[in-house]
Amino acid sequence: MSGMDYALECTFETLTFEEKIRHFYDVAERAMERWNIPAGTAMKLLNFTENATFCLERTGAPKVILRVHRLDYAKLNNIRTELQWLIDLKRETGLSLASPVESKNGLLVETVDTPAMKEERHVVCFEYVDGKVPVDTSDSNEGVGKLIQRIEKIPDKITIPLFKKAAVLYEIFGRTQRKSPLKPVDRKLYRQVGIIAGTLHKQTKQWKYPEFYERMEWNLEGTFGSEWNNFYGVSYRSAKWFSQKEIAIIDACVELIKIRLEAYGKGAERYGMIHSDLRLANLLKNGERITALDFDDCGRGWYMYDIAGAVGFIEHRPDISEVVEEILRGYESVLPVLPRDRQEIWTFIMMRRIGLLQSLIYRIGCVMGGSEATELTPEILAFYAKGTVLLAKNYLRRYNTKFLPEDMKEEAGYRPMHSA
Repeated sequence: MSGMDYALECTFETLTFEEKIRHFYDVAERAMERWNIPAGTAMKLLNFTENATFCLERTGAPKVILRVHRLDYAKLNNIRTELQWLIDLKRETGLSLASPVESKNGLLVETVDTPAMKEERHVVCFEYVDGKVPVDTSDSNEGVGKLIQRIEKIPDKITIPLFKKAAVLYEIFGRTQRKSPLKPVDRKLYRQVGIIAGTLHKQTKQWKYPEFYERMEWNLEGTFGSEWNNFYGVSYRSAKWFSQKEIAIIDACVELIKIRLEAYGKGAERYGMIHSDLRLANLLKNGERITALDFDDCGRGWYMYDIAGAVGFIEHRPDISEVVEEILRGYESVLPVLPRDRQEIWTFIMMRRIGLLQSLIYRIGCVMGGSEATELTPEILAFYAKGTVLLAKNYLRRYNTKFLPEDMKEEAGYRPMHSA
């Protein structure tokens, strides 16, 4: 996969998906020398969404993880801040984290030039942590993935409407479920996630920010900004995935989120450094030890946003309230959760859900392997998009009926089963 031909000038965005993968391999191979990793070292691509993450296995030396960064998302000081927070967290909290590894030049971040593409990519290296992604034995998302694999040859014009209907049926049948499938081992797992989140926030409340501090903000502009946001400026307002009525429903949901969070405020007790994506996919379990990974999206935001991040992609579950409650129980063993914080849990869940939807729209057709449960397909996006509309309806009904579209107000008496 090495030896990318750069004879003709091009840009990353003009490459095919396969060429982008080859380019990441080429950058990674050129970066290895900076960490005294010999050429010919076995390389395994673990994940490619926007960054590319490789596992490098050397004879007679420990494995390492090498991450080639995306362009235009994280500048040098941005990455340095992430790594400094990781170092300080590990020293001050005892959390299990993957430590960054200095290059032979004594740097935590190296930059690899590709002149023919007029680009510079930042590369970092981490120690390898053994373990497996923890599994919630009650989660049914895997079944959805297997179903999609079976029907992937059926034309999109048939499957996409079917998956939109499937999202509706999932929500309807979910309301009738009276007993949570969560097992004791699952409840313990989510409590551990809460403990990790609480520990991160306790440390950040007294963290001394470095002079070179620079990170994204997980505020309203960071999610919904029209000029730019943390999801590459992508908006959910896409006619390809939504009808105008569905867009209006999400618009109303966003307006209510803004009103509630402006009232909630950004006091120091509520807002600071967060991980932002504490899903199970970003954890590794080895015995009783759980390691938190992927701080690539860390930044300043509301602490309760990390609770929302922990349930990203599973917000539609009928027992989501119980999942959230277990996370909060773990969190409260470290830090208090005030009634006002609890009142806005679903505000943050909806904020994160819409953000993730924008991320999927940006990444459609450009996700493979790694921590993703399955390849991102139009069917998955259709299911997730329709589910987002249903959750937005529930959110509006729960918090304030005056923000409902006119033709929904007669339904306002419906009590959503998704309550936290």
